[in-house]
Amino acid sequence: MNESAKLDFTGERFTPECVREIAYEHWHRYAWAATLLSGKRVLDAACGEGYGSHLLSRHADRVTGIDLSAEAIEHARARYASERLEFRQGDVTSLDLADDSMDVVVSFETLEHLEAQDEMLGEFRRVLRPAGCLLISSPDKKTYSDDTGYQNPYHVKELYRDQFEALLGRHFPAFRLFG
Repeated sequence: MNESAKLDFTGERFTPECVREIAYEHWHRYAWAATLLSGKRVLDAACGEGYGSHLLSRHADRVTGIDLSAEAIEHARARYASERLEFRQGDVTSLDLADDSMDVVVSFETLEHLEAQDEMLGEFRRVLRPAGCLLISSPDKKTYSDDTGYQNPYHVKELYRDQFEALLGRHFPAFRLFG
């Protein structure tokens, strides 16, 4: 890992140099997911600057990190080069991956940044193998925005819990929520 390469924090995506609450909110998801990935082919959808993909690649057989931002992908390739990890520029609503090619799709804090949420979940379903698993997180609109009065300028479409469950249910016949 190239520690000297850093991507500037703009507020749009987390970077490992961030501290306090924002760090806990992001790192713990990847640390938990990593425990489930031994021997798996993993897609990290909307991987940002690559820190999560890098962490996952320590446990998974192979990790592909995809992000829309060319700058983030260029940065990730320079900072986290590894033979079990690749980074590609791409759109999570139109993945350039084969059907049934991934054991696990990880998508942390992506959903709320898109209007095309059904399209994204449809793509995740398409690339997952029949026994595959989606690990996804998204802030609950009531807790994140309504209760605090905070409006994140990068969030396009936040969902309440029942809306999130309905969206998941349209694409995945079984799911479990953790908090």
